Amino acid sequence: MKSNRRQAASAWTFVVVATTGLLTHVKPALAEFQIQEAGIEKGEAEVEYRGAYHWGVPQVTDINENANDLVQSHEVELSYGLTNWWLLQFTMGFDQPLAENLQSSDVEIETEFALIKREGDGIALSFQGGYQKALNSDADEIGFGPIVELASGNLLITLNPLFTDQVGPNRDTDGLGFEYGWRAEYDFAKHWGFGVEMFGQIEDLSNAGSFNGQNHSLGPTLFYNPGKDDEAEKVGAA
Repeated sequence: MKSNRRQAASAWTFVVVATTGLLTHVKPALAEFQIQEAGIEKGEAEVEYRGAYHWGVPQVTDINENANDLVQSHEVELSYGLTNWWLLQFTMGFDQPLAENLQSSDVEIETEFALIKREGDGIALSFQGGYQKALNSDADEIGFGPIVELASGNLLITLNPLFTDQVGPNRDTDGLGFEYGWRAEYDFAKHWGFGVEMFGQIEDLSNAGSFNGQNHSLGPTLFYNPGKDDEAEKVGAA
């Protein structure tokens, strides 16, 4: 069941309705919304594209003094399950300010280890860690944290708390940062589900500032999963 969910999230990214921000922020980050899941299968390879438009991000440069605040960003992620407990991911990030050429922004290598697996209802737990190399003037960044899934019937809750830290000469924070994402999904039909997702970021926990100055967003999501019952049919046939 977990494998089917991962395939649907990757192959049908364009079908999933993008979250609509109900709680907006004043300092957005150039990153796509993503919920990491705890399922890992040996030999499973995936290619996932994520893209987004960002408003309120000044991109004025010496070359383009008239740039407005609309930026399009892209991520292409490759993942492969080396074993049933170990997953590797490689991600390339790109930015494209309005009226400018597409430019690479960062490259990231991540790994995920499954600690507790589940089939059907119950709890799944994995641990993820990664290194992001900036290809511009930003600081490099490391991140680590658990992936938690809670499943009961047609309801699935996924939690992605992540601690981050800047490294390298361009570092501009004093301590650890914190990012989070969570999703509550309910499957209301054979191939369809709806849910709520929330994402947030505190760049520096030692200087967190007010809630209104942080990065938080919340919105609904619609899911289409074409292969949800494939695994169950295989088990029944066996």
